[in-house]
Amino acid sequence: MAYVPKSLMLGRCWRCGKRIYKADDYFTCPKCGSMYCTTCAKKQRGKCPIDGSELIPH
Repeated sequence: MAYVPKSLMLGRCWRCGKRIYKADDYFTCPKCGSMYCTTCAKKQRGKCPIDGSELIPH
């Protein structure tokens, strides 16, 4: 497995804690700014558990 510099990491999934990198597909909440991996976004049916708004894909 190749080493990925920390500068390419955007953050972690709010639900499971998985690292999210710039090249990964992820979802964000437009109101609270929390990030979710694709797996957690599907489990939440595209809704933010904090405020209920639609998650935006990136």
